[in-house]
Amino acid sequence: MSRPRKRLPAALLVPAWLRSWARRHAYSFLSSLGSIARQPLASFMTIAMLAITLSLPAGLYVALDNIGRAAHGWERLDTVSVFLDRGLGRGEAVQLASLVSTWPAVSAVDPVSPDEGMAELAGRLQLDDLARELNSNPLPWVLEVALATGENAQLVAARLEDAEGVDQVIVDLQWLDRLQAIVDLLRKMAALLAALFALAVMFVIGNTVRMEINSRHQEIRVLALIGATDGFVRRPFLYTGLWYGLAGGALAWLLTELGLLLLAGPVERLSASYAGAFALSSLPAGVVALLAGGSGLLGIIGAWLVVERHLKSIHPE
Repeated sequence: MSRPRKRLPAALLVPAWLRSWARRHAYSFLSSLGSIARQPLASFMTIAMLAITLSLPAGLYVALDNIGRAAHGWERLDTVSVFLDRGLGRGEAVQLASLVSTWPAVSAVDPVSPDEGMAELAGRLQLDDLARELNSNPLPWVLEVALATGENAQLVAARLEDAEGVDQVIVDLQWLDRLQAIVDLLRKMAALLAALFALAVMFVIGNTVRMEINSRHQEIRVLALIGATDGFVRRPFLYTGLWYGLAGGALAWLLTELGLLLLAGPVERLSASYAGAFALSSLPAGVVALLAGGSGLLGIIGAWLVVERHLKSIHPE
């Protein structure tokens, strides 16, 4: 009858080097959190400064993202206004409208008579007696041409200009191209600002870590004299930079969400006034992860540069 095997202690199942590595990082983890907790006001001010710095590019990103979504919705409203010759009457205008409506690129054509155009113009100018003051109506017949989804308005406009009886063709939403160009320019500016703010985050965290290093200068020298490795000395400060970066990124996300919450009501009322249902969208999960993780990485880099400089002053080559 075989003897039952004895279970080995769990500690023996883990390699010694892994246990040692875990102990070192646990010490650095707790030491870095302790150093932040010992100075709550100074730590909070640093984190708040990082959050404000990071919330600026985050807010600009979410603003441009929402503008892009709104502009994409406006593209579906793209129409072409066709002004006919003054001499054309109702019959010719309706006949041309019927012809244009058969084009594959056109989804609908709405003829607007001179009287309807005058009434709309008077309403916009708030001049109810405008038609009575004019001896004759100077407005021509107008065809409001709605394009099919995905059609090029410029190509349709060029074809309409060649049609008989057409005086002028205007693409109503040409301003949308200008808006898109402005948004593209702002996106490039946002990328540049994000890079500058990233450097600012790295410098702020680096300066905070530098002040902590100065306050613990004697402790670091004693550790170096008794044989502590550079990695042992460096690790708690790297964790400190990581916590500052993560906390700053998380608080920046909360500030951005708070701003969106405050603007949700006014934007909803503005959208309703245009018979729309547009709502602001929050930062995507990937962007939130990049914001927090990226700021944490910047904190590690800033802390690393400062600690390396201090270690070189202790161990000059």
